[in-house]
Amino acid sequence: MRVLVTGSAGFVGQHTVKALRDRGISVIEADKKTGQNLVESLWVQALIRTEPDLVIHLAGSCSTLGSINRPLDTFSDTVVTAAHVAQVVARLQVPVLLTSSVKARDGMTPYGAAKQMVETWSLEMSRSFDFPLVINRPGTIYGPGQEGSLESGWIAWFLKAKREDIKVEINGDGFQRRDLLHVSDYVDLLMLQVANPRLYATRVWDVGGGSSNVVTVNEMADFLGLDYSHGPERYGDARGYVGHNDVPGWEPKVHWRESETFRDL
Repeated sequence: MRVLVTGSAGFVGQHTVKALRDRGISVIEADKKTGQNLVESLWVQALIRTEPDLVIHLAGSCSTLGSINRPLDTFSDTVVTAAHVAQVVARLQVPVLLTSSVKARDGMTPYGAAKQMVETWSLEMSRSFDFPLVINRPGTIYGPGQEGSLESGWIAWFLKAKREDIKVEINGDGFQRRDLLHVSDYVDLLMLQVANPRLYATRVWDVGGGSSNVVTVNEMADFLGLDYSHGPERYGDARGYVGHNDVPGWEPKVHWRESETFRDL
């Protein structure tokens, strides 16, 4: 079996590539960090020639704030890239596992809107060209190898602030709720779907860490002992993003307090 992974050099991408190879699956990597800019249409033909049996699409923007500051970049990196991948899948008639975002639920901010567009385009391409499509909407994914900043990856950003003694400004009152999903749990879901993509096709799977992993932004800041203050609310920052977690055969196993990310603090 040959699997094409887009966004292979990213946080989730690196863990996904390793999991596939650990299972003896041949991996074709594509990422703009390594020169394959999927925004450019010339890469469509190049990817078709790799003849994968399945595609895992992870490439795209991952920053809500970045989408507000640079909306056209978000559209290009997220929507245009996904459209090109759908073209590859349509030509080859192979399944695709698409990572969207829980923020596609409401579409607020250019980031949420872009993810909604990706889902809509991919669904219509799937129906028009009859290829299996699996859509996952994860929330807050965290784990080893993640880079955090003011724009994205808030768990990694908080950990960086702790290590470097940086004062943090929390947008709004800090009672926003998130269910933290360890990257290994999300990759386990992808591996289940790789093994039987048709079982999971035609549905949107809204996934997170589950009720035992729900934490507010304030609770995480207090747990880490951060020096923080509260600032203005950020547009599009929902009060709660908690996954439905109704995927057959899968449930998250890692509790955030017991993960290696927090265990040795």
